[in-house]
Amino acid sequence: NTNIAQFMQGAVPGLNVGVSSFSGGTPSIAIRGQTSLNGNRNVLIILDGVQYNGSLSSINPDDIASIDVLKDASATAIYGARGANGVILITTKKGKSGASNLTYTTSLGLSKIARPLDVFTADEFRAQMKQIPGGSFVDDGGNTDWQKEVTQQAFTQNHNLSLSGGSDKLTYFGSFGLQKQEGIIRNSNLDRYSGRVNVNQKLWDNKLNIEVNLSASRTNNVRPDFQGVIGSAISANPTYKPFNADGTLKFYPDGSNPMLSLSLYKDQTFTNRFLGNISPSLTIAKGLVYKLNYGVDNSTTARDIQTMPNKDPFVEGGLQTINTYNTNTLIENYITYT
Repeated sequence: NTNIAQFMQGAVPGLNVGVSSFSGGTPSIAIRGQTSLNGNRNVLIILDGVQYNGSLSSINPDDIASIDVLKDASATAIYGARGANGVILITTKKGKSGASNLTYTTSLGLSKIARPLDVFTADEFRAQMKQIPGGSFVDDGGNTDWQKEVTQQAFTQNHNLSLSGGSDKLTYFGSFGLQKQEGIIRNSNLDRYSGRVNVNQKLWDNKLNIEVNLSASRTNNVRPDFQGVIGSAISANPTYKPFNADGTLKFYPDGSNPMLSLSLYKDQTFTNRFLGNISPSLTIAKGLVYKLNYGVDNSTTARDIQTMPNKDPFVEGGLQTINTYNTNTLIENYITYT
């Protein structure tokens, strides 16, 4: 699994998870159906005590220790109106007392289109067009499966290195992850680099517990014009040929070469994200605990939408850059009694 939303698919009754088929796609998550009184169906995601917004693709699945889904009103009550559409609690791995443990894991995977749409072959298309009274079309002598041309057998690799351990008073967990994922649509890929440090310190005869969680990630996501590519691949004339004799992309006046969209348009997004929180908790009396939680979520995104200049078809070319900056700060303090 390259996205933690994939862990939850089909695992919890009442939880609907839809994961996009292209690399870097944002999954849709809904609890108790798609209806909402205020029109907002966003599920509240809490990562190590901090509210998490944005794409889940920046979280390394190998760092996850547990995922809990809160659906009923009593379980989500402590989150107030934020938890009206349900809450998902994500807890990352922590260190355990004992000898240091160095772990390396890797995984390799292949992906391909599951069920291509059943469209006419070139011969079937010619036969159908002849049956249409007055029907005319350009027959370029090809026999092209455009869905096959614009898709690929995608390769994904994951590498994760972690170090954990500690003593009775201090435990730690650190990790570094690398993911390189190709999309099943050509010229699409997602690269993720992530690092995490979790430390837990006990003081004052275990009455004071300080937990620190820090994570940083960078994702590079490259996407073509998906709507244009997929739509034209389904409707393009199968007698057309994708390439000229010299290997260049062939241009047709009606624009029915989906490979041109893959070549001329590129949407590239770079996201840097830092998420950290410190949570000291103090045992005031037996069963009475005061806890403070201070968290910061900072992300910077640069999106480059590029159009390559071209002669046939004529494309002027251009570049649009969109920069987004977002910083959220959380301060919570409460007393629990058990």
